[in-house]
Amino acid sequence: MACSTMTKAEREAKEAEQAKMVKEALDKRHYKIDINMMYARRFGSKNVTSNWSLEVKGDTLVSYLPYIGVAYEASFGSNSGLNFTAPISNYEDEGFKKGKRMIRLKVKNEDDLLDYQLEVMDNGSTAIDVMSRKREGISYSGEMDVER
Repeated sequence: MACSTMTKAEREAKEAEQAKMVKEALDKRHYKIDINMMYARRFGSKNVTSNWSLEVKGDTLVSYLPYIGVAYEASFGSNSGLNFTAPISNYEDEGFKKGKRMIRLKVKNEDDLLDYQLEVMDNGSTAIDVMSRKREGISYSGEMDVER
């Protein structure tokens, strides 16, 4: 049986350091969220076992997300789905309130307009909602990679 060797003060210091790193990454608009679950509207929740992620690099979004859902409109030509790199056209950050931070961003990939809403907790735990003009919405959960 393992027992924790961290004192309460050490645990609190570690949590404070984690919160500081999360805040700094969000302030710089340079962060990556590793996805561990997806929540499809009609198909329920699924564990994600690969290296799926969402990354913000300044004014660019790198979306590498799995998708299960209904398409409302057929795409012709390139159909990248939620796997693309595109400039962010709108980025709204409400700042931290009660231990969480709401971020909304809009992008246009090759064939769709997408709205991403991120709810980031100060420990790096993140919920993501993706709304599309051509597809049913989908949600994800994951953890911010602050060790980069």
